[in-house]
Amino acid sequence: MIQIHIKTIILFLLLGFIHTGSIFAKDPASALKHMNELTGPSELIGKETLAYVQAIAHSKSASLVENKRRAIIVSVEKAILNANQVAPYEGSSDYKNSILKYLNTMYTILREDYGKLVNLQEVAEESYDAMEAYMLAKKKANEKLKEIGDELKEKEKGFAADNNIKLIEQQDPTSIKLKKASEVLNYQGIVYLVDFKSYKQEMYLLDALNKNDLNGIEQNRSTLQKYSEEGLSELEKIPAYEGDSSLLVACKNTLNFYKMESSEQFPVLTEFLLKKEQFDKYKKAFDLKSAKDKTQEDVDQYNKLVTETNQLADKYNKTNQALNKQRTALTAQWNKANSSFLSKFVPK
Repeated sequence: MIQIHIKTIILFLLLGFIHTGSIFAKDPASALKHMNELTGPSELIGKETLAYVQAIAHSKSASLVENKRRAIIVSVEKAILNANQVAPYEGSSDYKNSILKYLNTMYTILREDYGKLVNLQEVAEESYDAMEAYMLAKKKANEKLKEIGDELKEKEKGFAADNNIKLIEQQDPTSIKLKKASEVLNYQGIVYLVDFKSYKQEMYLLDALNKNDLNGIEQNRSTLQKYSEEGLSELEKIPAYEGDSSLLVACKNTLNFYKMESSEQFPVLTEFLLKKEQFDKYKKAFDLKSAKDKTQEDVDQYNKLVTETNQLADKYNKTNQALNKQRTALTAQWNKANSSFLSKFVPK
């Protein structure tokens, strides 16, 4: 029986938030008050977004992660309600509308885009293409929010300039942590995708082996060898993250295993299956003959095939057990490396 060990995957949708930095106004105070009324809820949204990201990176509780997401939605809903209640400034709603556009985009991403991502995540493990599509969808959701965020910043600068307000741009601790978390998880995602391509291909190979599908084994074996070699080449182009190469080492070890398994060990397993197929075919014809029709040559050939099949079966079992043991150890190593990497670099 082939052992299949599912790997830990951490998937992440980075949510943006509004942060105006420190604001000083010479005059009028009413313009500054208008800005603060609109941006007031941003601090809470930022903190809850960070808590959500931290839960994804550090918690194993799906319910905790979901609760954190819902908390952001509630805060965004309240921020939208708050912004709608703020009166236009001197007859103009331009800045207010920019705030609302950003908040509504965030709300849509949290509710609709996130819902689509959940559906994609459910099928992402089924194939490399599905996983790639899932990660691309996350990237597009983030790009959409960044685009609207950049638009908001320009509106904010324009409003400030028009009303003699000096904006001092600075990053607060929450935004710094969010930026860092995004960087770390993007890096982790790049390495993960390199690993996943070969990981998924091995699943196809093991499935073919369980079915004794010789054609499927050979096709998937050669593909796994190709993917693992390509993956090792890709890893050479990825630098260590802030001097930490633990994730790269874990991925490299796994890919080297896939390469060794496909090029060296699976031919041993295939040899047994071919011999067993030969034996089963001969045995079927042998059993159909009556005792008086069986020649000594028939018996000798039968016994020879039994011996050869048993010898190869022993090699098959030992090879399979060794591969399962290595696979289990490397999967544990990969999961530990991911967990340690995120624990080390995603701010708590």
